[in-house]
Amino acid sequence: MTVLLGLSRLVDAVNARLGRSLSWLILAAILVSAVNAIVRKLFGVSANAWLELQWVLFGAVFLMCSPWTLLDNEHIRIDIVNTRFPRGVRNAIEIVGHALFLLPLCLVMMVTSWPFFVKSAPSWDQVGAALAAFPAAFSGSPDAWLRGLITWWTQLIGVGEQSSNAGGLPQWPAKFLIFAGFTTLFVQGVSELIKRIAVVMGRIPDPHGGPGGHLSSFEADAEDLAEKSGRAQR
Repeated sequence: MTVLLGLSRLVDAVNARLGRSLSWLILAAILVSAVNAIVRKLFGVSANAWLELQWVLFGAVFLMCSPWTLLDNEHIRIDIVNTRFPRGVRNAIEIVGHALFLLPLCLVMMVTSWPFFVKSAPSWDQVGAALAAFPAAFSGSPDAWLRGLITWWTQLIGVGEQSSNAGGLPQWPAKFLIFAGFTTLFVQGVSELIKRIAVVMGRIPDPHGGPGGHLSSFEADAEDLAEKSGRAQR
């Protein structure tokens, strides 16, 4: 159990760092959306690539930050019911829910999404040919390097499945996010299962101690606000 708890701490640290880092993509999506809207309204110019980029950025946050959400105990549950159960019942619900529902679902999604991605992704030969063409971007005079880089980049992103919309983005990176998101969620689910079993065995304190669920935090905030309001009135 000591080894498993050490592995769990490593998984928690990696997914927490990953979630915090990728959460900044929300800001990127907002900026892309705002700039795209402003340019479209002022100049009547837009591109499907910018619209699809917003979707990919949001999808990346939704899928890749889900392990961080699970780690912080912020996943959706019926709190008004869950908080009424004794601690032992809540522990049993967590163990059964992770072992029989979350982890099998993640496995199914991992197994089915990988062929979905592979079918869409470029072949190794295509990627190799695109990378091999990189030095040719600088074969001309320095004033032509920018055009060469743009031509090379267009060739690179043009491999694999492309968007059905004119000027859209490649589809395979977005499809890979499905596999990556459920893989990291599966690993975090295993970590949560290890910790919950350790809590039941008395090996570690409950990392989410207290009444449990979102409702308790809302109630605590409400009580704190009421106390501050009472002091202000006095």
